[in-house]
Parts: sequence; C-alpha cells; structure tokens
Amino acid sequence: GREWLLTNGVGGFAMGTPLGVNRRKYHALLVGSARPPVERLALLNSLDEEVTVGASGTPVWLATHRWAAAPPGGLGFDEETVRRLARFEKDATTARWVYALPGVEVVKELRLGWKRNGCAVRYTLRPAGGSGAGTGLRPACRVRVLPMVTLRDFHATLPTLDDDHGRYTVACHKRAIRVTAKDGAGAGRDITLDLVCDHGAVTQEVTVRAGVRYEIETERHQEDREDVFKPGYFEVVAPEGEGAFVFTVAAAMAPEAPDLGAFERDERRGHLEAVGAGFLKRHPMGRPLLPLVYAADDFLVTRRVGDQALMTVIAGYPWFGDWGRDTMISMVGLMLTCGRCGDALGCLRTFAAHVDRGMIPNRFDDYGGPPEYNTIDASLWFLHACERYVRESGDVASFQSVLAPACRQIIEHYTAGTRDGIRVDPADGLVEGGDETTQLTWMDAKRNGVVFTPRHGKCVEINALWVHGLRCVAGLIEGTDAAGAAGLRARADRAGASFRAKFWDAGGKKLWDVLQRDASGKETPRAEVRPNMLFAASLEHGPLTAEQRRWVVEVARRELLTPMGLRTLSPKDPNYKPRFEGDMMSRDAAYHNGTVWPWLIGPYAEAALRADAFSESAKAHVREAVRPLLAMLNGDSLGQLFEVYDAEGDARGGRRPGGCMAQAWSVAELLRVAVMV
Repeated sequence: GREWLLTNGVGGFAMGTPLGVNRRKYHALLVGSARPPVERLALLNSLDEEVTVGASGTPVWLATHRWAAAPPGGLGFDEETVRRLARFEKDATTARWVYALPGVEVVKELRLGWKRNGCAVRYTLRPAGGSGAGTGLRPACRVRVLPMVTLRDFHATLPTLDDDHGRYTVACHKRAIRVTAKDGAGAGRDITLDLVCDHGAVTQEVTVRAGVRYEIETERHQEDREDVFKPGYFEVVAPEGEGAFVFTVAAAMAPEAPDLGAFERDERRGHLEAVGAGFLKRHPMGRPLLPLVYAADDFLVTRRVGDQALMTVIAGYPWFGDWGRDTMISMVGLMLTCGRCGDALGCLRTFAAHVDRGMIPNRFDDYGGPPEYNTIDASLWFLHACERYVRESGDVASFQSVLAPACRQIIEHYTAGTRDGIRVDPADGLVEGGDETTQLTWMDAKRNGVVFTPRHGKCVEINALWVHGLRCVAGLIEGTDAAGAAGLRARADRAGASFRAKFWDAGGKKLWDVLQRDASGKETPRAEVRPNMLFAASLEHGPLTAEQRRWVVEVARRELLTPMGLRTLSPKDPNYKPRFEGDMMSRDAAYHNGTVWPWLIGPYAEAALRADAFSESAKAHVREAVRPLLAMLNGDSLGQLFEVYDAEGDARGGRRPGGCMAQAWSVAELLRVAVMV
C-alpha cells in the first residue's frame, strides 16, 4: 500500500507505487497544471517497457497494471514484472526502479521538471552484478517504450474508448510523438502531450489498453476503471558493450517543450539545498528534521495574482487545491519555521488580495472560477498568521501597507456581520455563525445535503481564535494606532470573560464544543469531547487560565491522543466511528467523528507545553508524542504524511492511513512543534 510523490512547484505532480501499479486514478508519471496551481490534468499514465535481451531472447515486460478482468485467484496485475523488480528508491527529486533481467539490470528513473509541466524518464542498461558501477560486458538489448496516455481531468476517468479512438489525434516524426485529445476528454479543453526520445526510432501504432482498474478507487466506491491510450512506441537498440547504455524519454504538456536534459541538472535539488540551509541557519541542531523540511516544500506553489506570481499552499495531494484555512494553519510550519519569510509574505498577499466582506477564501476553484467563501475560521487564522509573520520577519512595513487593511476589514465585518450569519453577538462579544445547512468550521464534511458534524452557533475554537486574533492585531497596530489597539484589547477582555463563563464545563473540567440556540433562542452546549477545545489552550493569547489549560490537555491526552495524531471525537461518544472506510457517505460520516488527524498533534503539543510553562517534562512528553509521526516519513507515504488514520488500530495494532497521501498541515504542524522541543 505504499505510495510516493514528486512535485513540480506549480501544482503538478507525479504519484504512484513502488511496484509501479497505479492504484488511484490520480497515479501518473505526469499530472500537469493548466492554470497553476489548479486545473490539473492527468497526462502520462505510464511508460510501459518491453525488453529483449540478446538477439534471440524472449521479450519481457517491465509494465505493471492492475486489470479489471483479473483471473480467478490471481493478483490482478503482472506478477512476473513484480518479481523482476529488484528494488525501488525515492529521494526528494527522483523515483528509481531497478529491474533484474538475465545478464542486465534496467534502471528506470523519473524526474519532474521544476516550475514546468514536464517529466523525463532516464533508462540505464548495465551489466548484471555490476554493483551499480556499470562495469563488465552488457548483452545487446532492444527496448520498446510504450507511452500510455489519458489526457483528462485528473478527477475523472475515461469511458470505454471507441475503436476509432476519435478523441485522440496522433502525429509521429523522427523521435517524437504528439498526442492531442480534443474537447471531450473531461477537461473542457484540447490537451496536447509531446514526447521525445534521444535515441532510436518511433513507430506510430495506435491501440488501447482496456480495463485498467484502480483499486483504491474501488475501496472508495468511486469510478475505478478506464481504458488508456497508446499512440505508438519508441524503440532503442543497445548493442553489446562495456559499461552502461543510457537513453532518455521526455514529455511535456504543450506549449512547453520536452526537456531531454533534465538529468544533466537538478534545479529542484539546488532549491531544496538552499531551503535546507535556511532551516539549519535558524535551527542548527535540526539536521534530523531535513526530510520533513523537504516534504514541506512539496506543498508550496505559485499562483498568479494580477501581474505577480505569489506563493500559496496545496492543501493535499492528490486532490486538494489551495484552501484558505489549510494555508493559514500550515504557513508557520511550512514557511516561517524554515526561514522562508518572503514566501510567507507572498502567501499572505495572495489571500489579502482576495478578502471580500471580511473573509478570505475557503478555497480557490479548481477550474479558475470565483473563490468560495464558506468558512468561519480561515479569516481568523489569517490574523494569527500575520502576527507570526511580523514576529519572525520583523517586517512591520509590509504589515502596515499590505496586511493591516485586510486585518481591519476582517474585524469590522465580523463585528457588523457577513456571509452565512457570521457575526459578533453584541450580548457577549462572541462570534457565532451558520445554521443547520452549513459547514463553516474545519469539521466541514457535507454530502447529499447531510452535514455530518453540525457545528453552527458559537464554536469553541472560533471564539478562542477571535480572542487571540484581537490581541494579535492590537499588538501589531500599537505603534501607529494606540487607541485602536486599546479598543481591540478591551473587546478581547470582554470576549474572553464571556468565553470562560459560557464554554467552561466545570463538572467535566473541559470545554463545551459548541453553543447552539434552540427555538426560543436559549443557548445549549454540546458536550462532545473533541480536539477543538485544544486551541483555547494552545494559542498564545487564548482565553483560558493556566489551570484550565492543564485540565483541557489532560482530557485530550486521556481520550483523544493516539500515536498518529488526535481523534476527532472521544471513543466514549455514541457517535464515535472507529474506522475510516466504505463509500463516500460512510467516510464523510467518520471524517470528523473519531478519525485521527495527524495535524492535531500541533495544537495538542503546544497546549501541553503552555500548560506546564514549557518545562523539561512537558518537552519530553511532546517529544514522545511526535516520535511515531516522525517515523511515518518512512511509512506508507514515502517521505510524506497522510491526511488521516483510523481511530482504532487493527489486530496488529496499526492504524490504516486514508484520505490524501500527502497533507500540508500534517507536515507543517509536526515540523512546527518538533523544533519547539
């Protein structure tokens, strides 16, 4: 079940499995971004290889697909190819497969273009037993490389392809293949993929590989099969000789050109080395965390805002785009912790440019449409992120000129009222919003009209963020507007007093999760034990007393903490779901009702540290709490961290991962707290 990920800095990626079996519809050697960082297109599904060793050898396949029509008792994929795979390796910039054939090793290496929609695959044929040195006599080999293309929206799958392959046109010339999918490939645009090889010849031979099945989509009850298109093949003949024989196949989405020189340089590696150096300058003892720093970089991409290319954050691979909440929460760990203050400012500018009625976008549309604004907390996290940016960078000027107007607009519109009933209740100074049909907090699962975690009203983390945000902005404007700062602090004092009076459950020594009004307008608390209360204990300017922080942490430790993060609901609750599985309705029902989220280790760890005044014993506890997640960088998502895990372990004690195989705030929050201890 292991997966790997490579990214290109503009929203595109490659993703797959060590065995080479595409298990998701999102798995491909090249997924491009037509409108960076969104409008992503699955372009090159795979490169299938047929290798003949010697003049009279039998062709063998190095291709691995799972077929819908699997034979009874079979594994459903090309088992012989799997047996030929000697090993798989992956680092921050390259995925590498090594196949063992009679007398020869075939090394296949994949690298993405940096800041461009292209990839290159380098093949090295070397004598078997050469210990990687490429020495000795290598037999003659003929290699056919067959591109399997889809050219579709990456969320879609292709229907059965007709015999005339009418959706595609193919042109071959010398060592190049051009494939174009006309409108109708599910993307609403013509898509052209160019492929070139630096050796051999090309043959146009149009065929279809029918019935490829994606088993993770089967598990998710999604469309799980499609036909993939083969436009032809490259054929390279490597004569018998000493040492290694090397050739490269490159691909790119037009109008960009394939880059056959991708392996002669490594722009991404140079970029990562600079990022790592910046991190170590701030954290000289942080070398063991460099894999996490490199993982963080996968989520940082550019978005055009006017005539500027500014930074934003992909919330998760494969399917998420840039979301406001995820970006603001992740910014500290992904950027500021690594010393990337310029990128953080670009990120804040991206969202400041889209503030509307006091709200930053919940998410940007995948296809370039208007942003969506259905979130109550993203704008409050923006206030927090601005304060952290100024603290880390000392850049007061940028705050005053670019960010302060957005912060003021947020506070003004929350006070007066904005979308979805979001407003400050004048009776107590607390923020409320939403109704039975909305999902405005991070616990936002909704499908077919069903809101699975209804949290309309006054939510615990929203009001902790409100109190904290008011104090953050007060501190930022103190030097230019002392009266305004004093007014914000007075409002924070009032809201904080109301918070302690209304949210504190004195009997349970914890916080109510949400206060909701009944038909008469009376507020009634919902008593679920959820991790949302941790934000009141973790935020620097949170509204709790020191003793209350300690009680909140203790309840969370006892009922929510797991090795993979925190449960979203106590196992004692009748609505608790121990497994994240089944169809999408079942998964959404479990998403925030038990399912473990790694990112919640961030607020838990910070709350534990603050509750005990950052004592050595508190730091030791946090180090132990984050240790299993750090180990997961070598787990199912190679070099990355999953979005969620089952709330309960299986018979062997392990928890199944789920959701995105690489999630921004999982990485960001782990990195943020790891450097704190």
